[in-house]
Amino acid sequence: MKQDTPRSLSDRTAGAGIWLVAGKLASKAIDFLILLLLARLLGPEDFGLVAMALTVVLIVEAVLELPLMQALVRVPEPSVAMFDTALTLGLLRGLVIAGLLGALAWPVAAFYQEPRLAPLLVVLGLGPVMRGMMSPRMVLFMQRLDFRREAALDITGKTVSLLVAGGIALATGSYWAIAAGTVTTPVVTTSLSYVMAPHRPRPTLSEWPRFADMVGWNSLYQLFSAINWQMDKLMLGRFLAPGLFGRFSLANDLATIPYQAILMPLLRPLMAGFAPLAQSPEALGAAYCKAANAVVFVTGPLLLGLALLAEPAVRIALGPQWLEVAPMLTWLALCGLMPLPVRPMQSLAMVLDRTRYTTLQIGLEFAFKLPATLLGILWFGIWGAIVARGLANLVVIAVSALIVRRLIGLSLTAQARAVWRPSAALLPMAAVLLAGAPWLGGMPAGAGLLAAGALLGGAAMAMFLAADLALWRLTGRPGGIEAVVVARASRILSRLLRRR
Repeated sequence: MKQDTPRSLSDRTAGAGIWLVAGKLASKAIDFLILLLLARLLGPEDFGLVAMALTVVLIVEAVLELPLMQALVRVPEPSVAMFDTALTLGLLRGLVIAGLLGALAWPVAAFYQEPRLAPLLVVLGLGPVMRGMMSPRMVLFMQRLDFRREAALDITGKTVSLLVAGGIALATGSYWAIAAGTVTTPVVTTSLSYVMAPHRPRPTLSEWPRFADMVGWNSLYQLFSAINWQMDKLMLGRFLAPGLFGRFSLANDLATIPYQAILMPLLRPLMAGFAPLAQSPEALGAAYCKAANAVVFVTGPLLLGLALLAEPAVRIALGPQWLEVAPMLTWLALCGLMPLPVRPMQSLAMVLDRTRYTTLQIGLEFAFKLPATLLGILWFGIWGAIVARGLANLVVIAVSALIVRRLIGLSLTAQARAVWRPSAALLPMAAVLLAGAPWLGGMPAGAGLLAAGALLGGAAMAMFLAADLALWRLTGRPGGIEAVVVARASRILSRLLRRR
């Protein structure tokens, strides 16, 4: 079997990342259309009600998350028994989640003093069941760094969800439109997964030992991670009116779009890309630096642009009833920008079978964030929760960087050098956006504001690219995402010139 060279592996990983990002961008664009449509047809109270239910669903689902695909991707040639064991575990997990949500439905409704939550939780419990039944043979495409089919699944599922949610919202004006759209996506994607990766399910747990170690540490990690992820929403839902909570939830959802559409797809191929280098700390360190560099380069400008263009974006997309969302969106997006340089750490630890370090990181974050969020909310409400999130991200950065040094001996200085170029290039980008903000602030909502915002955003992005590539050239054109971008741009330009 032909051995991948570091360059060919980097190219394949970059190509896989491009496919994943393209697919997620398309699916998140559809999500955004759903959000815009529902924001126009429904009110903040409807969003707040469903957000309360989804917060509970996401916590329960995340606590019981099983890294089945991650375990399978490490096996060069998974057997049929392994596929069946993964599918059985996934289905059992989904049924347990649905049962727990059914049991928690009425106590949760009583806790939030909102009786409509009970039936919502029962219906939303169908989503985890369907996700647990995804064809396990989809992992074969992941092993080949082929994410085109996954992109097709995402786009198809979201498109059907748009039609279902939009139709119900238009017909009824009810919050059930959000719930129906949420459940529709896993129903469609799971059904289509068997078309793309046929598999005949046979219940068995014969290969459980292959999953046990990863699942053991991962369960503790997921417990802390789930609560950290939804902690502020879980607490705010108890102290805020549904309308105000709905505005915070919408701001939070918008702030996470770059994470879900860009960052998560970028991180997905890393485990497959890191795996062949696991026995070479030096090569793994170089790959980690390139990954961190790529994460900041690709996701950083989007989060910064979202933060500094929040007010005109809300005016254009959501309308005047949602203007309170804008300042929340600004600071939530800036909080999301902070820990980007250390996001590849989890993939690194999983490849090295050191998942206890990810549990340590998330446990320390939990120990800090829980009291900080509770005190922040009690003293300052929503803004206290946002400050607590920012401070907790500082803990994440410090702990994650130390873990990377422990795992592969990569110094803190080397980690900082990997991300300094895109980080520094964000400063002139911010200057362009801040300089143009007064110009946008005086314009009425409409096509003119949309065009002006797009022009300003494009100019700021061009400034970021120019600054980053200038720093890259001045430092001797080191390996990193800039080299990949320049190489691919050169190939595209050469093809265009040849066609002429």
